[in-house]
Amino acid sequence: QEEDDDDIEIMMDHQWNEYSSRFRKFRTGPYHAPHIRRILLLSDLHMDYPANQDWLYNICTSTSPSQDDNADNVVDIDVGGDNTTPIQSNETMIIIAGDVSHNLEILQWTFQTLKRKFGEVVYTIGNHELWLDKENARRLATKLDADDDDDDQYHRKRCKASGKGDGCLNSIDKLEKIFLLCKEEDVRIGPVNVGNSSSNSNSNNNKNLWVIPLLSWHHASFDTEPKVECWGGIPSARRVVSDFRRTVWPTEGLLSPLDDSVARFVDGLNDVILDLEGVDFDDDEDGDGDGSGRMLLTFSHFLPRIELIPEKRYLTLPTLHEAVGSVFLEERIRRLRKECNSITENNTSDNQRDNGNHGSRHLHAFGHSHLSWDATIDGVRYIHVPLAYPREWEQRRSSLEIGSMKGEESNHRYPVCIWERSNATVAVGGDDGYDEGTSKDNNDDDNGFVPSTGFPSRWLGGWWSKYYMVMQRMPQRNQFLAPWVAKKYRQLPGGKIEGFVHTEVANKLNITDTVDPKMEREKSTYVRD
Repeated sequence: QEEDDDDIEIMMDHQWNEYSSRFRKFRTGPYHAPHIRRILLLSDLHMDYPANQDWLYNICTSTSPSQDDNADNVVDIDVGGDNTTPIQSNETMIIIAGDVSHNLEILQWTFQTLKRKFGEVVYTIGNHELWLDKENARRLATKLDADDDDDDQYHRKRCKASGKGDGCLNSIDKLEKIFLLCKEEDVRIGPVNVGNSSSNSNSNNNKNLWVIPLLSWHHASFDTEPKVECWGGIPSARRVVSDFRRTVWPTEGLLSPLDDSVARFVDGLNDVILDLEGVDFDDDEDGDGDGSGRMLLTFSHFLPRIELIPEKRYLTLPTLHEAVGSVFLEERIRRLRKECNSITENNTSDNQRDNGNHGSRHLHAFGHSHLSWDATIDGVRYIHVPLAYPREWEQRRSSLEIGSMKGEESNHRYPVCIWERSNATVAVGGDDGYDEGTSKDNNDDDNGFVPSTGFPSRWLGGWWSKYYMVMQRMPQRNQFLAPWVAKKYRQLPGGKIEGFVHTEVANKLNITDTVDPKMEREKSTYVRD
């Protein structure tokens, strides 16, 4: 048995060296972008849908009527605070946290459209990108018409996919082509440093922020909560989730989506691609040794913690936890956080979880779940801003809305601002603790952003994240299903229906303006437990 284990380990090492060597050419060191003053967040764009392409095109070509002749270079977005100062688009970075499209032509069109508007685009892959796109596959679903009066692909309102496929034999080939495309379109896949490069020690304008994209993949062992019992007809994630059919991994090796090997492999690629040698986590710009000059913004597509998705009884596919996250991702986030030395004695503790504390110096953005989220757990603030599918906005808008990504009409929704450079000045002396000419108000909320970090000072939204700020997570209630889930499955002896009345919960959360009428209509159908 020991010899067999040794042989397997040797094979795995050989396979890792073989596949990872293909990605060494993409190794990326720090890119410095001191011109960036604002960072927007968006994930799960799903550009295969014409409505989503229209939305993105309109966002990236819109102008502000209140500006002068340079209006087309201005991004003037309601970011949920009081800040109305227009910021030039070349001073704006947008983070794309995966799931753009499985089609490389649509992915390229999306990159080009974003680059026309924003100064920097930083990106990581989602699961959809690694789906193989065979020749003529879903051609009718992705063949979109370009503007009749403009043949330039940079000015097309929609992408016209040819249906020729991606020509890849497996998902590793696909990932390599995606990185080549990122390089071609000048889309960042490595660490980026943003903020003010001034060395003025009296300035507290969040000047040392590192933005680091992280590769990840899901694995079943991420799910550590009890399985649902006493209900029949619930399929496994492997049977339902398309990733298990549409991604292909080399059959001659030891990579399998049925265990954690793919997730380990993809996580390991971070060590190959991210050159962190030049990332000066030890730089303490104000010189007081407390790490107050350092902030960290990491992002991934998949979830790093199971607390970032509702419990099984609330999901229409209760087994979905098996295909949403990665423990390797969370371990990597914690290592980066430790290296950045952004943990202080006053940071959030376990008994302060999800309490709306927005003083964290580490923000992690994620995607995939299509459930908006804003919560602080163990000192890290987690935010999810999905564009999602058009039908989801029609069916359950309240669970998608967050920050400026809200509204019944899509043209009222905008990517959410998660960082903005402050021009506030910190008081560092004087008899009363303030330097002459500075305002005490500068230590407070600055137009919706914390002056010392640039992160939002207020809770942005996210119905389910607010739910878990108020309600305790109880995965042990695994014989219960929520009303909207129970009607899909077969109730067995011992199975119970959760007494979940949407209006009552919304009132308790003080977010009655987001009550879902569909769920409200269903409330009288079920007996409360």
